[in-house]
Amino acid sequence: MHRRGRAAVVGGGLSGLWISYELVRRGYDVTLYEANSVGYGASSRAAGIISLQLPRSLLGYAIEGVKAYAELGVERMTKTVWIPRPEELHCIKDVISTLRLEGIDADVLRLEELRGLNLKLAGDDDLPVSIMVQGVVSPGDALAHLTKALADASFTLKEGPVIRKGDRLFYNGLEVEADLKFIAAGPWTPELVGLRDNFTIYRCSAHSVRGQTPDVIVEDDINGFYVVPEAEGQAIVGGGDSQLVRPEDGFRLSQGEAYEVLELVAARLPDAENFYPVSSWAAPCISASDGMPVVGELNGYYILTGLDGAGLTLSPGLARLVVDVAEGVSKEDSRLSPRRLLYGRLNGPREPFDRLCEC
Repeated sequence: MHRRGRAAVVGGGLSGLWISYELVRRGYDVTLYEANSVGYGASSRAAGIISLQLPRSLLGYAIEGVKAYAELGVERMTKTVWIPRPEELHCIKDVISTLRLEGIDADVLRLEELRGLNLKLAGDDDLPVSIMVQGVVSPGDALAHLTKALADASFTLKEGPVIRKGDRLFYNGLEVEADLKFIAAGPWTPELVGLRDNFTIYRCSAHSVRGQTPDVIVEDDINGFYVVPEAEGQAIVGGGDSQLVRPEDGFRLSQGEAYEVLELVAARLPDAENFYPVSSWAAPCISASDGMPVVGELNGYYILTGLDGAGLTLSPGLARLVVDVAEGVSKEDSRLSPRRLLYGRLNGPREPFDRLCEC
């Protein structure tokens, strides 16, 4: 394959790996810099949902993710029951119509119409819910497959921190040199690009539980939790994130936190009263204050960050986009461009249902 130059990627989570994968496929010599180990942060601790509950403007990237993980052979499809807040319903109908055009099963039903799923749910039978088919991926399998594919290409992994001095990046005292430079370091990205405003760093946590768990994904926006089946009698549950000052604090779990989340779950799933936690984990995540990803060029670096807990879903499609921008194949999407952070286009945090309605 004709070599197209050197590329440096800072950050060895799913975003950095997908960028690296896209670059080697296009013929670049790629060096990936990771401060700890591949998948160290939220990437290896994700619940594994390829979520389609996204603003319509991001659904195309999410569908790219579905296809990308299917090509890796690490994706399985699972029914999802999505329980929206009342004010979200009109937006959800818009999302569902978009998914149907893509050939993805999705519908809005009433709670009473879900009885055939062998799922015991508490609530008003007239409660509107969505049922759709979403993908589930083992984060460990995804990381392993990407790492193996890169190992067989023109690719170098360097472990250790990259630091910023002035407007340049250094590794082991030497400046990071490359024709194209990408930063996809999750919640550490603002520090590396000198752009700390308009970002929120928060802790994502999840808990593996056992009991009479459902065989479908349940995502409840009213009570603020999700349940993802792992195997018969075992599932991952999550809910209730907290804001952070430093990304490093995102790995800490408070005592009894799993039981607090299970209380949220039991309000909708009576069987959850018999769930018991077997393990828990946490990691730092990052969001721009409008909840939309940050993808594009800033001060000579190409940035992919702010995926707001949907990194597993969006990283394949947005990695392709940021490489296209770097090569001049595509223009930046103004809704995702880092420049919107500089020029005051953000109007403060938006509620999730507002994001769903974005076109």
